[in-house]
Amino acid sequence: MISQGPSICVFNKQDSQEVLASWLFAQYMLSNEVQLGYAETEGYLPVTLKAQQSPEYQDYLSRKGENNQEYYDIKIEASELLRRHTGDTFVTPVFNGSASLRSAAGQLIENVCKSARRKEEMSDAYIEKQYREVSSLFRLDQIRVASAEGEETEQEEPETEKAASGWNDLPDASRALLIALPCIWAVIGGYTLFQAKKSRRKN
Repeated sequence: MISQGPSICVFNKQDSQEVLASWLFAQYMLSNEVQLGYAETEGYLPVTLKAQQSPEYQDYLSRKGENNQEYYDIKIEASELLRRHTGDTFVTPVFNGSASLRSAAGQLIENVCKSARRKEEMSDAYIEKQYREVSSLFRLDQIRVASAEGEETEQEEPETEKAASGWNDLPDASRALLIALPCIWAVIGGYTLFQAKKSRRKN
């Protein structure tokens, strides 16, 4: 799975007090209080071993399933799974389009799971179609990359691929949404005009 979140970086600026304030903020974010707060409310794994091994966090894990508000069992099981497999993970630098890539990966997993439940055939053609549709949906064919001179350029798919990813290649749900949106706005506009005429007649 892909897990993505913001990083904290302290820059060496001319104002030493600003650097100190940034460093103190980073230390606060790494404190047990903040790390355990995120772990309990958001399901994140504490980023320090000190917080992971603290009695408070161990108590939180031990109360798995007590209720679905503070001790939701699925959330705690996911944290325990990640703790057991931390050595099997790897970290990559943040890159342009990383959020879109994460969303696309999630969409691919969801699509495949739905197809599996419906007993659809998982052929190479099916997988290629999924990649094509999801790439188009999340615009993975338009990724900004840094050139050798440090300038950002936009890489697009070849013309043959671009032509294939048109209206017909969009998922049904996307097409339905694109059709429904203008209809909804038309209804809202008509209702607003009707109300305006009605209030004029009363006046």
